[in-house]
Amino acid sequence: MDAPVVIAGGGPVGLSLALALARYGVRSIVVEPLEEPVRESRALVVWTRTLEIFRDWGIYDAMVEAGTFGTRLEPHEAKTNARLLTVDFTSVIDVVERPGYLLVPQNVTETVLRRLVREHPACDLRTGLSVTAVSQDAGGVRVLVRDSAGVETELTAAFAAGCDGAHGAVRHAVGLTLEGATYPVHVVLSDEILAPDGPDFDTPRIALSSPTLLAAIKYADRSWRILAPQDGEAPDALGDDARAARVRALFGEGVRSTTVWQSRFQIHRRHVPSFGVGRVVLAGDAAHLNSPAGGQGMNSGIQDAANLAWKIAYALRPGYDVARLLESYDAERREMVTDSVERMTNTLTTVGLRTSSRFKARIIAIYSRFLRSRGMQRKASRTLGMLGGRYTKSPLIDSHHPMAGRRIDDVVLDDGTRLNRKRAGNAALVVAGEASYGNAPADAVVIAVTAPPKRWQVRLPAVIVVRPDGCVAAVVEKPTPERVAKAWSQAFALA
Repeated sequence: MDAPVVIAGGGPVGLSLALALARYGVRSIVVEPLEEPVRESRALVVWTRTLEIFRDWGIYDAMVEAGTFGTRLEPHEAKTNARLLTVDFTSVIDVVERPGYLLVPQNVTETVLRRLVREHPACDLRTGLSVTAVSQDAGGVRVLVRDSAGVETELTAAFAAGCDGAHGAVRHAVGLTLEGATYPVHVVLSDEILAPDGPDFDTPRIALSSPTLLAAIKYADRSWRILAPQDGEAPDALGDDARAARVRALFGEGVRSTTVWQSRFQIHRRHVPSFGVGRVVLAGDAAHLNSPAGGQGMNSGIQDAANLAWKIAYALRPGYDVARLLESYDAERREMVTDSVERMTNTLTTVGLRTSSRFKARIIAIYSRFLRSRGMQRKASRTLGMLGGRYTKSPLIDSHHPMAGRRIDDVVLDDGTRLNRKRAGNAALVVAGEASYGNAPADAVVIAVTAPPKRWQVRLPAVIVVRPDGCVAAVVEKPTPERVAKAWSQAFALA
């Protein structure tokens, strides 16, 4: 075979999958039609959970250096410049080493990820290539690619991953369609650089006086992303007058700007009925499309990669159930998209884009009062940071315990280190109390937690099985070596 895995699409999701596979020692070939990264800013926010995954892969520092890290989200009303509400991500410092978010344009994200992929010996990025056909049998996958001169080449692999977007060839090749709904509004996105002779601000801005949601977020020096919904086609929405009116409403009369990029499109809530067929799997926009409200699209795609990579790595080893590993990827990520990502983005879209300005102002005022409590701050930080959600339908997870299927909290250990620092992106046995677990599996890190948090609801002694993606697969209370071995076998689909 040319490589164990061929990845179609060299955007953030495909590049992330290549780096994640490399973390587990798996070689991959990434094929991408574009010779250079996209020029548009597109996705701007990397949330807490995705940053945590980047730390597991060893690329956290490179990503954070490329953007602007923040711990507080404080949108202000554009007309009065009054703060509307505050989400303080440090409220979850006990479960995340560095809670917060990263503002970084997608073109910068792709540039950094391309560099990291090209530097890694297990990754092979081939640009200027488009996928034209995909076929498979029980032994592997064949991916036909074509270069700019029309010359076709066949690549063979054990698995193929379609990370090539909503209109990519891989999903069509396996006969899957994106099912769901399209919202009856268009959205205009534009990137504006404010003129140096005008005012500038540091916090997100919302024009509550606008008939529909009009918002802006700063992502670089004097550089702002503006979001504005439009009813119907609104042919003048991209014109100079409409653009200037949006800038005035958000930043004040007389403020001038230069438009770097703008686009108008419809937004969707769609996903495929299955995230894979046989040895061909889908991730990112190829598998699910979501509203830009909440900035969760690219993040959920990278989290697809984190879930998928270790499963492919184990599927390539002898003695593991390939079908069950791939079945779990479909079950888990489809559940997370439908129950968490779609639910949140749909709520934000419905309230933000399709309600009156008076109703939006009332909702924001009520929510701001709720956020005065520590519990609501923690809930908001976990939801926005994508730290919540649970897998309940996976064949790899023993969901009897409320902790199972959730991300493991990155708690501080007795020696002052963090759990995830010690785990370092590996599978782990977290031992609570004086628990018996026999001989630890060869690929397991053993971590002792003397006094687990009460929210874990663990009765001591216990052994917690944690997968490489940080998900709790099982909680074995009153453990014996046999029971721990059985839980480990289920968690990793040992044949």
